[in-house]
Amino acid sequence: MKKIFILLVAVSLFMACSDDDSATDDGAILGTWFMVEANNVPGYSLDDCSRQSYITFNMDKSANSEFYSTVDGNCVSDSSSGTWSSSSNSQYTFEIPQLGEVTGTVSFSSDSRFTFRPNSLPTSSITFEK
Repeated sequence: MKKIFILLVAVSLFMACSDDDSATDDGAILGTWFMVEANNVPGYSLDDCSRQSYITFNMDKSANSEFYSTVDGNCVSDSSSGTWSSSSNSQYTFEIPQLGEVTGTVSFSSDSRFTFRPNSLPTSSITFEK
């Protein structure tokens, strides 16, 4: 179950864009983002270990992530790579091995902070900072 959640979080992390961004404004998402909040995410809570989790969005539309969780008292990581794309209305889609494509809405509160809401879990949100 934890691996599925980690993959869901990874998928969620691959998506971001502001409401008024267009395809030419994809630069806002580029860079490395660290998870700082997870709200209403089933079976998941943020702790010192999971706060090390990050995702990097690259200019060539690839993305790499490293997600951490506590398993039997140990902080363990799981890495992933995939692609990302943006569309209108702050929707981003990316592909993660074993999960396929995932889409969600991203809203930037600043140049260094965004919140992602997966379409499949509309009451959940994950916030990232550079």
